[in-house]
Amino acid sequence: MPLTESPSQPNTRSVQSDPPRLQIKQRELGRFRDTQSGPTLVVIGGVHGNEPAGLIAGQRVLDHLQSVDAHAFQGQFVLLAGNMSALNDHDPDSRYIDHDLNRLCLDAHFAEPSTTSAEHQEMHELFSVLESIQHAASNADQEMIVLDLHTTSSNSRPVVVFEDSLAARSHAMRMPCPKYLGIEEEIDGLVIDAVTNRLGCVSYLVEGGQHEDPRSIDVHEAAIWIALDSAGIYPIAQSPGDPGAVIRKAAMDREGVVYDVRHREPILDESFTICNDIFNGTHAIAEKTVLAIQSGQPVHSPITGLIFLPNMQTHKRIGDDGFFIVRRISPGWVNLSARLRRKHWVHRMILLMPGVYQGESSTLLVDADLACVLRRQVFHLLGYRLVRHDGREGGTGVVRFFKGIGAFCKAIVRGPIRGQYGDGPDPSDPRFWIVARRRLDQPI
Repeated sequence: MPLTESPSQPNTRSVQSDPPRLQIKQRELGRFRDTQSGPTLVVIGGVHGNEPAGLIAGQRVLDHLQSVDAHAFQGQFVLLAGNMSALNDHDPDSRYIDHDLNRLCLDAHFAEPSTTSAEHQEMHELFSVLESIQHAASNADQEMIVLDLHTTSSNSRPVVVFEDSLAARSHAMRMPCPKYLGIEEEIDGLVIDAVTNRLGCVSYLVEGGQHEDPRSIDVHEAAIWIALDSAGIYPIAQSPGDPGAVIRKAAMDREGVVYDVRHREPILDESFTICNDIFNGTHAIAEKTVLAIQSGQPVHSPITGLIFLPNMQTHKRIGDDGFFIVRRISPGWVNLSARLRRKHWVHRMILLMPGVYQGESSTLLVDADLACVLRRQVFHLLGYRLVRHDGREGGTGVVRFFKGIGAFCKAIVRGPIRGQYGDGPDPSDPRFWIVARRRLDQPI
């Protein structure tokens, strides 16, 4: 069903114009498929109400596909609206009504009735549709991939964000823009995280640029064409223009750069304001740099790195993300990680380390003093994500090295950590962090 647009506001900027507000009448906005079987790409736009660019881009793709040779298309493309309530809200700055849909998707909230809030209803309806599409794909023994499209409140380059499983890498790494790993450990309830862990599907997210910038729509359209090619559904050579060039131009000099998300700063007061000279993903910031003002007090960076997604929304709510800090990681680390995590003996060796114990299913219980030092150099490297942690950082350089030596020695001298009744380790014991192999990396 084609999108309908309400009139946009007058443009007072030289390169930007306010995006039209969309009137969304149904969850599924369009579908294109051939007569043969093949993978399914589901694109979700508008998970936040003031981010319609992904839906407009998706509609462009659907319109173009109506005129292509159907024999070149082997699979299915489905366009879904995320938060219909917020998209249809009269307030052009409305990200959500009651709760951020992109923070709500946790098992505890799925157990709550859809009448709990506007976003509970949106979440239940969205995942009901996704489950139906995934069920049909599974019955046909075909893969479903989900691409979630977003924009930001600050002027920014496009980036791709994903849970770092090998399956997700194979798709996300095709996007010629910076790659961001580890955000699911700093944020709970992401739509893409729930898609992967509830439905077992590859899912990734593209931040296309600033909300009001029409170039964000172009980036999202290019991302869809690349995703269709990566999924083996439609060859990029037959897409209009050069999608890769569109994203590379927007990404400028950071096409192949990979970053790790290291810190999230929550908003504790609605007065939170990012400092004027802080920009998204462009300038390195030193530790203790003043990044924002909140309740009249400066908010300092706890670590060095780059700022990511500084919150410049007109309306801020307590609990929203203030900003993230990311650090660059080397391509060598990424390649080594891919090789090592495929080795079954590597995962057996982890259990021989002092302070590491087998938990339920694919989880490990790790001595917290040891885990904070090894979280990236060992557990992230080998494809484990933090399920529960206390937020501690293990330091850098020499500090990390000596902390690691101390933690190992302590674990060896102390011996096994027993539960309160002298039996095996207790998962509820705060002395443990819990890590787990990423679902899509687990052996079948």
